Amino acid sequence: MNKRQRDRIAAFLQLATEELGVASKIVDEAPRQCAYLLQQAAEKIARAILTNADIPFGPGHNLGQMAEALPKDHPWVEKIRSLNKHSPAVTRYRYPTPEGRLMAPPGAQRLANDVQELEDLLHEARQFLG
Repeated sequence: MNKRQRDRIAAFLQLATEELGVASKIVDEAPRQCAYLLQQAAEKIARAILTNADIPFGPGHNLGQMAEALPKDHPWVEKIRSLNKHSPAVTRYRYPTPEGRLMAPPGAQRLANDVQELEDLLHEARQFLG
């Protein structure tokens, strides 16, 4: 792995850390934004893993597609695939429906659980990526 890839991986992990830090503080006050930040943190973790595997992904945000971009036997395929539940938060809670409704955000307990899950996964990613 070259220096550029190492720097990019470190940057993705730093951004995920920052996004999780903010998300953990706004679970109750701003659940829509919290859900979005959780998606973004999950995406940064996935992009770090993809970068480590030397797999370019482009501008998409779908975590399921990121998992599918990895080789089938990659140790992180299922972990990233499980993050796909966060993919809809890119837009679901941030824009009104065509009818002008706002989608109800996830509840505080689910968001708090997701924060913890992603913090644990980020720690695991740091260990995997060295």
